[in-house]
Formats: sequence, C-alpha cells, structure tokens
Amino acid sequence: MTFQEYLLKTIIVANEELEILDEMSKKENWSKIEIRAVKNSMQVIVENSIGKAKRILKYFNCPVVPQKGSDAFEFMYDMGLIEDEVFSTMKSAIGLRNAMIHDYMNFNDEILKNVVTLKKYSEIISFLKSDIEYSSIQLKRIENFFLN
Repeated sequence: MTFQEYLLKTIIVANEELEILDEMSKKENWSKIEIRAVKNSMQVIVENSIGKAKRILKYFNCPVVPQKGSDAFEFMYDMGLIEDEVFSTMKSAIGLRNAMIHDYMNFNDEILKNVVTLKKYSEIISFLKSDIEYSSIQLKRIENFFLN
C-alpha cells in the first residue's frame, strides 16, 4: 500500500468510527454490547492515529521511527509537526487506550462515556483526516531528527 493509499484508508476508517461514536454520544444508557462497540471504536481511532504518525515519520525519512505510539507523537511535537492541543489529546487518548486494554478489569466505563458524550474524540478524528502539508523547514527537522 502506498503512502497516499494509506492516508486515504485512514480517512475512510476514521469516518466509519466517527459515525459510531457520534451515534453513541447521543445515547444516555449503553448496553454491554454498545460499550464494547465504543471501546473498539476508540481503540481503532487511537491505533489508526499511532499508525499514521509512524508512517509520516517513516515516509519523510526520519532516521528514528519510534516503537511506542506515545513516542511518535512526542517526536512529531518536538519537530513542530503538531500543535500543543493535538499532542495533549493524543497522549491522553493513548493513556485511555492503554487503560482499556491493559487494565480492563479495573477500567471505569464512566470515563469512556464521558469522553464520548463530550466528543473528546473529535481531535483524534481531525488528526486522522488532516492533510499532510509540511514546510521545507519541518521536512528538514524530520530528516535530521536526533542527528544534531
């Protein structure tokens, strides 16, 4: 899959998950199946965002492509590719995803309901749908990251 095909697929998946999350944001009481659907949608958009961040770094020849998702966004932030709000949102989203996956026995579904009701996933969707347009200075920052 080419980089452009990947970006297009990212948008398609984001739109599919957005439809589910927007529908669920309007509901007050969720069934167990709906909770699982929302958890899955949130996991998909966070994983999709991590994948996009890593692919961007790799595509633009970053000498170090991180293994951890949170590191990918930290790199992008340090390079000036994303703003404070996106960085903060993605760090929080990755933490939420980690809690849902790794601490599922203790995970509080009310946190998830709050995130969805307040549509806090919107910034993640915006990142997934955003065009990749970087200045020559930003491209140099990517290529020279950690080489200074």
